[in-house]
Amino acid sequence: MDAVVEYKQLGKTDTRVPAIGQGTMGIGGYFTEDSIRDDAYLDALKLGIECGMTLIDTAEAYGAGHSEKLVGRAVKDCRKDVFIATKVSPEHLTCDSVLKSAEGSLSRLQTDYIDLYQIHLPNPTVPLEETLRAMEKLIIDGKIRYVGVSNFSLKQLKAANRMFRDGIASTQIEYNLFDRTAEADIIPYCEQEGISIFAYSPLDQGRISSGSNQTRVMQEIAKKYNKTIAQIALKWLVSKPSVIAIPKAASTNHIKENASATDFGLAEEDIELISRTSTQPGISIPTDRIKVDRNGLDKFVPSPGELARDIRSGDTLKPIRVVKSKDPSGKYDYDLVEGKVRYWLWIMAHSGKIPIRALVR
Repeated sequence: MDAVVEYKQLGKTDTRVPAIGQGTMGIGGYFTEDSIRDDAYLDALKLGIECGMTLIDTAEAYGAGHSEKLVGRAVKDCRKDVFIATKVSPEHLTCDSVLKSAEGSLSRLQTDYIDLYQIHLPNPTVPLEETLRAMEKLIIDGKIRYVGVSNFSLKQLKAANRMFRDGIASTQIEYNLFDRTAEADIIPYCEQEGISIFAYSPLDQGRISSGSNQTRVMQEIAKKYNKTIAQIALKWLVSKPSVIAIPKAASTNHIKENASATDFGLAEEDIELISRTSTQPGISIPTDRIKVDRNGLDKFVPSPGELARDIRSGDTLKPIRVVKSKDPSGKYDYDLVEGKVRYWLWIMAHSGKIPIRALVR
C-alpha cells in the first residue's frame, strides 16, 4: 500500500513513530487468552505493518499475555522496523515485580528490548519512586528504551515526569470526539512538557459521532475530502502536535482505512468546525440516581478503596459514562455503561454525598 505515512517525535527523544499505530486490546483475548482467531489477527498485524503502522501497542494483561505473543510472531521478521510499546500491570509495580514482568514480556514478544515500557495503571499502594527505579535499571541494562505511563491523572503524570531522570516519554489516555476531557488539563501539560499522548479508543470503539448534528458535519467533511468519517476523526486527533492514535482494527478494510488517515491535509477551519460540533459537556449526577452493580470489584487491583485515597487528597477523576435508565421503577435516572471502579472509588472517597461527573450517551 502506498499511503503517505506521517511521523511524529516521541516525547523529547530523537525517535520518530507513525502518527497512527496499532492498538491490540482484544487481540488474543481481553483479560484471558483467546486463540481462536490467531491467524486472522496475525494477518491483521502484518498488514498494518506493511501499510506503515509500525507502532504497535500491547500489554502483559491483554489476553493474559497472549496478545504479546501474537505481536512477537507478527514482527519476527521485521523487528528493527517496528516500535513495540507494552505495559506492566498495576499489581506488578514493586521493583522486583517490574523486572520480572519485563522479562516475561521480552520472552513473549521474542525480542531482547522493548521500545516503550509503560505503567498500565497507577497503584497508590506502591511508591512511584520504586517503580521508576526499576524502569531506570531496565534502561541501563538495555532491556527497554523509553518509559511511559497510562491512565494517569494530571497530578500523577506530573509526579512521574518530575521523578524520572529523563522525563516521561508518553502518556496513554482515552481521547476521541466523545471524550475530550483531557483537553482541560493533560493535553496542555503534555504540549508544554514535550510528552507524547497515545490516544486509545480514538474512534470511540466504532461509534465516532455522538449526535445528529455532529454526524451531519462529519459526513459533509468526509465527502469534501473523499474520506470516511473514521479517517476524518483520526486526522482531527493527530492534527494536535502531541497526539498519536492507536486504533485497533482486525479487518483488511479497516486497517487500510486507518493507515490512509494521514495522507491528506485537513483545513484549519474544518478542524475547528469538528471541535465545535463535537463538544460533549459532562454533567454532575447524584450517585444514588445511577444504577451500578459491584460485580468484579473484588478482582480489581488496586481496589477502589485504595484508589479513593488519591481522590480524597484532591486528585481528579475521569468522568464515568452513562445512558438514560430504562428502569421501570423510576428509582434510577441513569445506567452505568463504563467506569464501575471510578464510580465506587468516588462513593468511598465522598461517602456518596457528592455528585459524580459523567458523560451521557
